[in-house]
Amino acid sequence: MLITDELSNSLQNLNNALNNVLNYSNTHIDDIKFERFLHTLEKNRFEIYEQVKFLNNTILDNKIHCLNDEYKANLKDNVLSIYIPEKLPNLINKSSYVNKQIILNIAEVTKPYKELFYDKFVIVIIKIYDKQKIWDVDNKTVKPIQDGLVHGGIIKDDNLFNCCYMVQGFYSDTPHIKVSVLEANDILDFIDFKLPNISK
Repeated sequence: MLITDELSNSLQNLNNALNNVLNYSNTHIDDIKFERFLHTLEKNRFEIYEQVKFLNNTILDNKIHCLNDEYKANLKDNVLSIYIPEKLPNLINKSSYVNKQIILNIAEVTKPYKELFYDKFVIVIIKIYDKQKIWDVDNKTVKPIQDGLVHGGIIKDDNLFNCCYMVQGFYSDTPHIKVSVLEANDILDFIDFKLPNISK
């Protein structure tokens, strides 16, 4: 693929940041310096991703189409399934580059299914696998998943007129996320049928 000056600079910055932290490998590195490295890593990784996407869109036969090829999407029985090889960020990390990476990778990997549920009311079922024995599902933010579906044009919007969702947590040695998107009517009818009538 073509390596532009901008892409080359970003790769060099990432290399410099890695070399700086490796210089501490035989000594003690304090938490602040390591946290600064991780921030730089995420920042440069996102910049590289953006530049590769730009090259894909502007240069014919550019070969990199999805930076993380572990993301998968397939359609079976009108259910869109998405595999996300990421640890879902906590609510306090709403502006992290991991969020942006999830959004862009979902949009990229679901390209073949654009507008699949654009005029439908859907339910998004999110199964989060994390390497912790006990953790709170409500401390995870599902916003990048919802935003990725909107960004990729799978659904029109993630507001209350277009989308609802449910989330479940599991333990796994390898953190990842499984997402299923399908029309909501049958599931919601079943839930409404089973729930008692609640009145004031």
